[in-house]
Amino acid sequence: MTSSLLLLTLLATWTATAQSLDELYGDYITPETRAILERSAQLEQEIQAARTADKARKTMALAIAVLIGLIPPFAVGRRIIRGKTWKENPEGTARALGVALAGGCVLFALNYGVFLLKIKMGDAFNSALAFLIVGALIAGSIYLLRKKGDG
Repeated sequence: MTSSLLLLTLLATWTATAQSLDELYGDYITPETRAILERSAQLEQEIQAARTADKARKTMALAIAVLIGLIPPFAVGRRIIRGKTWKENPEGTARALGVALAGGCVLFALNYGVFLLKIKMGDAFNSALAFLIVGALIAGSIYLLRKKGDG
């Protein structure tokens, strides 16, 4: 017990006094090693900056998605309050509010998913989204043309 406490104290004292590799090794560090250490420190700072920027982008995407998801419940809530529909039709008002909340949740999920994919994939996501939209439009057009031909 005492020896481990003494060892921990010595280790803490050593780490507190030795603040950099220059102080530890002094003249033994070659210019190549120094360049590698500086590049390593620079890369570590760049990685930390990228993580911070990524976290900020994700937080912004979350905030925007939440705001967009709140639009349907607020719009329905405003109509409910102005029209005082809860007095005349409380069941319908509850249903409308439930549908608005569900729609807001779906809208939030879709927006947040798209924002995260855009952050992660970058410009490649634009191409994929364009192909999906064009494919959906073509499929919808074919469906409508066949339906119109049957009727």
